[in-house]
Amino acid sequence: MTVVTKQERAVAINPTRACAPMGAMLAAYGVHGAITINHGSQGCATYPRHQMTRHFREPVEVATTSLTEKTTVYGGRDNLMAAIKNIWERFRPTMITICSTCLSETIGDDVSSIIAEFQESNPDVTIPILSVKTPSYVGTHTTGFDNFLKEIAATMPHRRSRGDVNGRVNIMPGWVNPGDIRELKHIVREMQVDGLWLTDYADTLDGGYYSPRPHFPHGGTTIEELRDSSRSLATIALQKHVGGDAARLYKRRYNVPAHVLPMPIGLKNTDTFIDTMTKITGNLPSIEVQAERARLLDVIVDTHMFNTGLKAAIYGDPDLVEGLARLVAEMGMQPRFVLIPSNSQKWADDMTALADEMGVDMEIMLKSDMHELHKRIKAEHVDLLIGHSKGKFIADAEKIPLIRVGFPIEDRFGYHRRAVVGYKGAMYLIDEITNAALEKRGNVVSNTLMEIDLLPAESTNGNGCRVNFNGKHSITENPASED
Repeated sequence: MTVVTKQERAVAINPTRACAPMGAMLAAYGVHGAITINHGSQGCATYPRHQMTRHFREPVEVATTSLTEKTTVYGGRDNLMAAIKNIWERFRPTMITICSTCLSETIGDDVSSIIAEFQESNPDVTIPILSVKTPSYVGTHTTGFDNFLKEIAATMPHRRSRGDVNGRVNIMPGWVNPGDIRELKHIVREMQVDGLWLTDYADTLDGGYYSPRPHFPHGGTTIEELRDSSRSLATIALQKHVGGDAARLYKRRYNVPAHVLPMPIGLKNTDTFIDTMTKITGNLPSIEVQAERARLLDVIVDTHMFNTGLKAAIYGDPDLVEGLARLVAEMGMQPRFVLIPSNSQKWADDMTALADEMGVDMEIMLKSDMHELHKRIKAEHVDLLIGHSKGKFIADAEKIPLIRVGFPIEDRFGYHRRAVVGYKGAMYLIDEITNAALEKRGNVVSNTLMEIDLLPAESTNGNGCRVNFNGKHSITENPASED
């Protein structure tokens, strides 16, 4: 039976979320030459930099207004004015994004008015300066990313005349990894579509080593592309909760058709993305993309005997969890527990519909944390955990394999380069899930799974040695006989 539960406990224990400013910072990294100013205390910039650096393994540069006790009482106007001027004079960025924080929002700084005052007194600074509201007591890191996209849609594009199009398609990947963006670009190129990415941090947060070091990291969407995005054929948001509102804003303001899709994880969701691209452009998927889909179907068939009936607990961001839940259901598994840190009834309704469609029983956990998930797993065993690194404590305690997906992944290396979207991303996930399940359950002999708990506790081989099947498969010699 599918049920929806909401955590009523006020305190979060091992939360599966990060702060809202981090989301806006990540999105801004997808704009070439952009720099973010975090309008708050120094710690409000240090924490996001620390988290992002450990995940992406790249230097993350974020400025701060360094609010103190004095500015908390008298306001942070002077600090913000000085920060904007310093960033402009030292770096000459293409755009400045100012993220508010709990502190600056609580003291009531009017960031938009401060920006207008700065621009009036510094007419030579002609770059766009954006204000993004990201207090961490409202929403999560995905909220900050979504607010940034809405600010881009509201302020950056030029007004267009009727019939003026550039032949491109705006694509909002949402909160994904650089490897996901590259995989999406591969699909779009194979369909001979010119994508305009909002935004693109595939290279800015997974770049190369260059000498001399470039002034700004290579890659990213340019300011000119942001300006031109109002002339595109359509906008596709690949996450409902990160980019969906921005896509609809393009529709209302610039008459650019909006398509808000589920994250393209697994077979059906990737089909939906490709079908939408075909509907917009008339271009069919290439032979290569069709071959990738056929290989995915083959992988699902080849692995179903090992995965059918297994139970999984999935946690993380709403769009990612929804996509992963559908994928494991397509594999024949049961997404038993699905958990997000936000309180989204819309997501709960979508997950309930998914459970009915796929014929699975789920507990849909809203506004929850890893402590609550651990309690559920203690009461009802699952075979796999799927989510980011914060699940490692549950995995270690309950001896359950952890499939690392999402953000942050800080106890392994290179996962930000691995794609989970598209047909190839689904094949990678199925391989990881199946191999983890096989390692946990037993050995495969002649394509037959020999369950560990079904093996005899002890047997004797042909040489008179006792073979101990206690999960370690160790061999001990037979005691010497009287002979």
